[in-house]
Amino acid sequence: MKVSNFKSSISITLSALLTTSLLADEGKSKETEKLNDVTIVEKTTSYYKPVGKVEINRTNIGLEDSAKSIQVFNEDFLFDYQPQTLTDIVTMSSNTSFSGDNNGRNNVYIIRGFSGVPVLRDGFNLNNAITNTEIFNFERVEVLKGPDSLQYGEANPGGLINLVKKKPQKENHGEIQLEAKSNPSFSPKIDVGGAINSDGSLRYRLVSSYLYEEDTKDFNVDTKRVFIAPSVAYDINDHHTVTFMTEYLDETTPADYGTFVNSKGEIVGDKNLVTSSPDAEFDKTQQIIGFDITSTFDTWDSNFRYRYIDLSRDNDSIYNVSSYNEATNQILRYFATQHFDSDEHAAQFTINKEFKIANMRNRVSLGLDAKRSDTETNGYFDTSIPYYLNASNPVYLSLTSLSDHPAAFEYVNTNTITKSLGGFIQDHLNITDDLIFSAGIRYDKVKSENLNRVRATYKEYNSSAYTPQFGLVYKITPQTSVYTNFSKSFNPQSSTYISSDGELLDPEEGKGFEVGLKQKLFNDSFTLTTALFKIEKENVAQTDPANALYYVASGKQKSEGFEVDLAGEILPGWSLIGSYGYTKTKDVDNSNNELTGVPKHSANFFTTYDLGQVGLKNMYVGAGARFLGTRYANTNNTIKLESTVIYNAMLGYKKDNWKVNLSLKNITDELYAETASTSRVQIGEPRSAMLTVSYSF
Repeated sequence: MKVSNFKSSISITLSALLTTSLLADEGKSKETEKLNDVTIVEKTTSYYKPVGKVEINRTNIGLEDSAKSIQVFNEDFLFDYQPQTLTDIVTMSSNTSFSGDNNGRNNVYIIRGFSGVPVLRDGFNLNNAITNTEIFNFERVEVLKGPDSLQYGEANPGGLINLVKKKPQKENHGEIQLEAKSNPSFSPKIDVGGAINSDGSLRYRLVSSYLYEEDTKDFNVDTKRVFIAPSVAYDINDHHTVTFMTEYLDETTPADYGTFVNSKGEIVGDKNLVTSSPDAEFDKTQQIIGFDITSTFDTWDSNFRYRYIDLSRDNDSIYNVSSYNEATNQILRYFATQHFDSDEHAAQFTINKEFKIANMRNRVSLGLDAKRSDTETNGYFDTSIPYYLNASNPVYLSLTSLSDHPAAFEYVNTNTITKSLGGFIQDHLNITDDLIFSAGIRYDKVKSENLNRVRATYKEYNSSAYTPQFGLVYKITPQTSVYTNFSKSFNPQSSTYISSDGELLDPEEGKGFEVGLKQKLFNDSFTLTTALFKIEKENVAQTDPANALYYVASGKQKSEGFEVDLAGEILPGWSLIGSYGYTKTKDVDNSNNELTGVPKHSANFFTTYDLGQVGLKNMYVGAGARFLGTRYANTNNTIKLESTVIYNAMLGYKKDNWKVNLSLKNITDELYAETASTSRVQIGEPRSAMLTVSYSF
């Protein structure tokens, strides 16, 4: 593999890091006027209310000074709510919904009407990484709304999701946790860490878990997951810290292709229906290695980070679900295999500097990113033997293998190398103490090399874009602020979308305008954020009307809406987190139809109450509900999925080092479609009970 360009990018970035450190040391000794210190706030939780800075901003700007709508789900919420997947967490954010798992490959999410928003890992926008990983490894989950390519580059215009993992701390700590679920499943977990030497300058953390879970459908394959994530941090001196981390995930799951809905939007078959094969499994292995070097001074801080990701996914034998015939109630399937291998290098450098010009506070951020991914995909398909399945009375045949299909053809055998390089600069300027103006711009360049061995073709594609961002925050009072922003995003087209002249289509471009209000309530223990937004996405790939074998970048999609997010403590012992969202979408080139899978109305809430307030010491209760409004399953808007309400409840106990939580999900056992793509849907989780016991030491 050719890695010279990538190594050059890293060398340049390392040089910048060393230069920055030297300049910062020199600047510190020569300062004649001391500026305001940059304070790094490590505490990020206060019941369910987020405090301090958020990593997704890639700056030292706190939530109050940011002209963006950002929701943070912290460790307090994660334990009380007992989410089983990342989807359980992010769908608590307004106008955020699950769009599917790409047939078990990766979770896909919709924010503000647009699907496929990036899921970052510690601020890395990676091309290939498992998103539905171990939740126990998260310190918090951050959701940012609206177009935002400024800090991270390629992105759909709906927003971003950032997974922040646990990091080594100086304080010695340990937690052993056991989860047991009614389907059944069990999962032991451990989180230990602390100082290795006497002054805590060398410290470690180890997070590990095992999961065994029987599926609620009629699969013969059980989910098994092994996860381990050790990390070590060392303070080189008072200013520099280096952290080394690694992560290993090995997982086997059933190959779940969901089911179908009929023309009335009704789910086909019962909740236990397996549309592929009960014996089909999906194997995934992911390894991550990386390091962070952070430097902190009075008015400077910088961070150089690197990650290497190796990912392998295998569908050795499956019955690929093709279509559903409503007249015969038959599901058509074909034998298929697919193997996917990817390795990816990613480097990131960020520097934040604070200074004054004309007595106005400036907080400037500068960032550079470099990525290189190399993916191999191959698979076989056999259309000579159709496998039919009656949705109401399924009869499953033994799962065959590739050797049983001499007529199978290789439908994909590709090698794709993607290289990207980007950089941004941004300034937050305090025009007054209460008026903050922000402006930034980013440039990205992406090159993709695609070798198609089936078609015996080799193509190179290049994309580039400038993406600006502007924002304004006005603090009316210490508790009330209003904000507005305008931002752009870009996303390179898939190599599938080629024009008639053989060129890759121009990148998709998004632009959005937003105005909002941020309010603190109940003695600042509770936050409320509201926003009005309007977003457009252009250059959406459409079939070329002059030649159906090719595409043109002429499509336009729009979304506009309103949302409310709230979190915190209302009264002593009473905490609440919730959201409401309204999104109206249009596919301009398709008769202004609504975009698929996007509910116009959605709402969520989860609340807990400490029963010690009424004399029951150490006990607390919780309840929640989720409303998922009507939405369309197909682009023609002929299949509508009905709205649904999911109710949850929990009972908890906390005393000394012990925590016990009993949670009930989907209490009324609603049968509903969680996601939709044409007439294919994923069914929401049925009723379940889960007991979690945790001991800290």
